[in-house]
Amino acid sequence: MTGVRNRERINGIPQGEFKGWSHIVNIVQLPSGEKYHLDAAFGGDGPMRPLQLVSGYTIQNLGTQEVRLIYGNMPKQSRPEQKLWIYQYRNGPTYEWNSFYSFGELEFFQDDFEVINRFTSWDTLHKGNTWVVKFIRYGETEGLPLLDGEGTEGLTEGISIVGKIMFVNNVVKLNMGGKTRVIDSFQSEDEKLCALKKWFSITIE
Repeated sequence: MTGVRNRERINGIPQGEFKGWSHIVNIVQLPSGEKYHLDAAFGGDGPMRPLQLVSGYTIQNLGTQEVRLIYGNMPKQSRPEQKLWIYQYRNGPTYEWNSFYSFGELEFFQDDFEVINRFTSWDTLHKGNTWVVKFIRYGETEGLPLLDGEGTEGLTEGISIVGKIMFVNNVVKLNMGGKTRVIDSFQSEDEKLCALKKWFSITIE
């Protein structure tokens, strides 16, 4: 595992400089020597399957979104020979690529993650926000307010994820591979707890 430098999101879009370490990813090396990036905790824009550490190799994510890794540099680096892996996305073939985060291949240890955890507990970019993300697999759409044709695409290249549902502060959003829309909203803490149970099967006593 290694540390990740995120970019701050403004209106949902990553912008500006890469910040300090506030996330982690796994790098898995197979006996063949191939290396893969695994990120199971980035949220709705994270890769739905392992990404091979090959610069520019692109995979289809949810809907029309594509993701890739680029082996390059952050704009603020003064040592261009110290290259990093940069996780990028675009929401369709006609869109420009944008960068979410960067990471190197330096192995991190428990002590390093404790430092990251302590820092992010009081100075995180997202302090005060409540986020929950659940990916929706093919055939598991019962109870969701689907539009015509949603959730019926079936398997694509062996990947069975057809959508995602997101709890973001005071609303619940649904994306089935197209536009994200709000399907629930609430104001009180009791309503939030009910929404967690209804949409995510999370019960907090």
